[in-house]
Amino acid sequence: TVISTTSAITIHTNNILRPTLKLDHAQTLRFKSTSSSEPKKSSQQRGFVPRKAALKLSNRARKFCSVLLQNMMESKSSSNLDSPANDGDEDVVGIMLKYQMSTAGQMKMVFKFEFARTGDIGPEDEGVSLEVLEDGSPKPPSESENDGKPKLYIHHTAFMKVLGGTMDVDIKKDGSFTPIMYDREGNLLDPNV
Repeated sequence: TVISTTSAITIHTNNILRPTLKLDHAQTLRFKSTSSSEPKKSSQQRGFVPRKAALKLSNRARKFCSVLLQNMMESKSSSNLDSPANDGDEDVVGIMLKYQMSTAGQMKMVFKFEFARTGDIGPEDEGVSLEVLEDGSPKPPSESENDGKPKLYIHHTAFMKVLGGTMDVDIKKDGSFTPIMYDREGNLLDPNV
């Protein structure tokens, strides 16, 4: 249907009433429809999915996080979920890596790891899969984003600090462990630098 015609410009509407402006030189401009015929994106949906994860995990770190989460899930299933101490703990979906001020009264930045629950994960937080593909390579974000499996989540405040880096874990004989972060070049990543 032709709405308006001039000597240089013709405005048409297509079958779903989106006006199209056709110029003399075969250029086309589209006007955004104000009707609600197009579905709106959810605030949790992401428009961009990266090709690879923001943080690489060493095999030891990947296995450590998986075992830690598996033990957490097993302990929750064997304990009484009705007790007040377990309220809200049943929805643990992964481990969150944060970058924040030290809570020990020192003026320095630290990396903090904590169990992540469903409500703790925001739209700007990035998930790193703990799964690997058949060839041993990490599962890419495009395949793991909505798979429902536990992940290591990078809080949006830590994202730029660890982007392109690697996480490893130093496990001592006494059972204690220390997460170690490396930058892109393989140097030890100091949270204060």
